[in-house]
Amino acid sequence: MTTLAPTLARWLGAADSSAPDYPWENSDVPAYAPLTCEVNRTAVLNITGMPGTLRPRVETAMVLCIPSESELCAYDSDPLTAEWFTAWHRCAEAGDGPRIACRQTITGTEDELSRLRTIIGNLARNHGFHAELTVGD
Repeated sequence: MTTLAPTLARWLGAADSSAPDYPWENSDVPAYAPLTCEVNRTAVLNITGMPGTLRPRVETAMVLCIPSESELCAYDSDPLTAEWFTAWHRCAEAGDGPRIACRQTITGTEDELSRLRTIIGNLARNHGFHAELTVGD
């Protein structure tokens, strides 16, 4: 004998009996929540002469310090030309091992950018490279 699982709507309805089986059919409920935008600052992160081994730490700091969505990437932008990542390139400065650099425009709240500036500044001081986060507006 084969037992069939109940439909997803039935399972969801069982969790809250007041919830409609098909909420997308209710015209009173908006299709999406209105966007609230707390991001109001644009900055440029400029790094030169950084050891290549620190790249994952800088990228992790960017992700953790700036959780808000970027204002620079429109929803309808071409994915082949949109800036989805930090473009690193080799740096001509001499040092032990390969050195890399980047120039990245980012957006975030004042607190997010301040946290990132602190972490990047500490990394630069401890590992002997130049890093600057300049807030533009």
